[in-house]
Amino acid sequence: MPAPLPSVLLSIVTWNSADSIEACLRSVLAQSHADFTVWVVDNASTDDTCALVAALAATDARLHLHALPENTGFCGGHNYTLDRTHSDAVLLVNPDIVLPPDYLAGVLAVLQRDERIGTVVGVLVQSLDEPDPVIDSAGMNALPDGRFQLRYHGRRLSEVPLRADLEDVAGADGALPLYRRRFIDDLRVEGQFFDERFFAHKEDWDISWRSQLYGWRTVLAPHCRALHPRHFRPADLRLRRRLSSTMKADAVKNQLLLLLKNPAPHQLLLTWLRALPRQAAILLFALLVERKSLRAYAYLRRHWREVWATRQQVQARAAEGWHPPVAATDAKIHQPLLSICVPCYHRPELLARALRSIGPLPADVEIVVSDNSVRDNHCEQMTRYVLAHQPVSQWRYFRNAPGSNATDNWQLCLRRARGRYVLMLHDDDFLLPNGLTTIMQTLRSQPDRYAALLFGVVVVDENRRPLRTQRVRRQHFLAPAAAVEQVLTNSSLVRMPAMVASRDACRSLGLDPSQQDTDDTDLWARLFAAHGVLRVPACVGAYTVHEAAMTTGMFDAPTVQRLLRIFQKMEATGVLTAPRLQRARTHFFHQFILAGAYRALRRHDRPAARRILALFTLPQVRELPTPARWLPARLALTALSRLGWHLPAGRLSNLLREKSTDLLLNH
Repeated sequence: MPAPLPSVLLSIVTWNSADSIEACLRSVLAQSHADFTVWVVDNASTDDTCALVAALAATDARLHLHALPENTGFCGGHNYTLDRTHSDAVLLVNPDIVLPPDYLAGVLAVLQRDERIGTVVGVLVQSLDEPDPVIDSAGMNALPDGRFQLRYHGRRLSEVPLRADLEDVAGADGALPLYRRRFIDDLRVEGQFFDERFFAHKEDWDISWRSQLYGWRTVLAPHCRALHPRHFRPADLRLRRRLSSTMKADAVKNQLLLLLKNPAPHQLLLTWLRALPRQAAILLFALLVERKSLRAYAYLRRHWREVWATRQQVQARAAEGWHPPVAATDAKIHQPLLSICVPCYHRPELLARALRSIGPLPADVEIVVSDNSVRDNHCEQMTRYVLAHQPVSQWRYFRNAPGSNATDNWQLCLRRARGRYVLMLHDDDFLLPNGLTTIMQTLRSQPDRYAALLFGVVVVDENRRPLRTQRVRRQHFLAPAAAVEQVLTNSSLVRMPAMVASRDACRSLGLDPSQQDTDDTDLWARLFAAHGVLRVPACVGAYTVHEAAMTTGMFDAPTVQRLLRIFQKMEATGVLTAPRLQRARTHFFHQFILAGAYRALRRHDRPAARRILALFTLPQVRELPTPARWLPARLALTALSRLGWHLPAGRLSNLLREKSTDLLLNH
């Protein structure tokens, strides 16, 4: 029996495309393979594009219009579709494309030939009426200097040696590629398939390069042909003069992004040496002729840390090679080794990023999504979309009763988990490429030896920009006393996406609801007191800090009392000597109170800063000595809160900013 045909989505992104979109859509809707859906995502067109699409959509239920309020570019528009659908295959269609009736059926048949084929591309020609048309593209070639070029552009069909059957090519032009869904999800970096920093230029080069790095095939189907009258090539200086300064700067910026992100480590130096003459000429041209393109270099200077972090993720994934599909029979195991528990609440887009970051599930891993949402079922829909291609026996979704809080959700996750170990992946955090692989290799190499394993983590802001890396230099085990001392001295020691703990150990200890927003620190302290912790240097996850969440409301006497109760519990265990426990308590509360005062002053709220500093007068805090390292900060913040001066620049401000970020976001 032949394999069933995959489900198909056609994604079209428009921007002032009224002159071509109707012909494009009529050719799309006339395909002989008629079982598909079409999404047209419009980027705030000011012409009749939306009206034309809406008129056709009224006559064909397969066609759907999604009008965005702003221009998100080629990358943002297609990501909008890819993030909200789950078809087996996706055909990207430029609005100036015209398809022959058999095009979709032809490329789908090619996609089914080999699971390793991630992309299928046909021959794009500039006329369908001529017997020997001019070729627009037949895939792309990769050049030694990090660029890609259209194969056979501008040549007649009769002049080129096209093979009769399939041909592997270096890449696919973005005008009409057919992508496998598993390929799309594999190439995502921090949740994005297309890197939205590219906006609308060279993003197909980026996908083609990553495809090669990850071991996927891109094949040309020479018998599949479509019309594409291309109007612009970046190397054409006459056409370039007509472009906006933003488009010109993007072209410069995106080439540099490619060179920074994608060359393999052993090819990085050689690729840059080959690219240097051209890049030097581009820089000189920008200095002398096209000065607004210098914005590209300014952008990279401001964002080089984020770009380098992306490179690290891409290269880590590339080191794994191609991931074969997981067979359904492989997922049938008695008990998973790891349960990835994902508590969520009304943030479906962030939830999708978290779930996609997990990647293909090994047979001994399960996912448990525990949803506290009450207003709608968007998180449930997103879960089912994103996990549709994971083995059904390896993931479960639960909708919790109204009124459940974060502590309830955590307890429910522990109750529902089947794995011997549990990883809590909050919906606003995500795993790094190779993160799950690293975790599983560590667990499998020493099963059940450790009750707690703490990996490295990258701290990122809401825009996924790396703020710092939190890791140890070498793997080592902290005995209970040392582990408790560290967690009670440094409240940011444990970041959720980096903590893997024994399910049974967590269940036996349980969460203490009376600790409220300090219940995580309380659990880790008790877990470490009982079992210690293995510190693993590899970074496996990203922990997201939210500026909006950094309020001063938690810096009050009840929170201090709850934190003091954790120290009382540790005192009762006897795991730390009295002097070590007193030293940890002293540093902890100075960090905590000074970080809160700093946050209040950043918000220009001097009364709140004075209230927070007054916590030092609480009886159990007043008896604590002021460590020498914290005395200057305490004196400075006290003076600033009383005199109304602005926060100073320099070392004091930098120190307090670091402490406030580390402490505030961990409670």
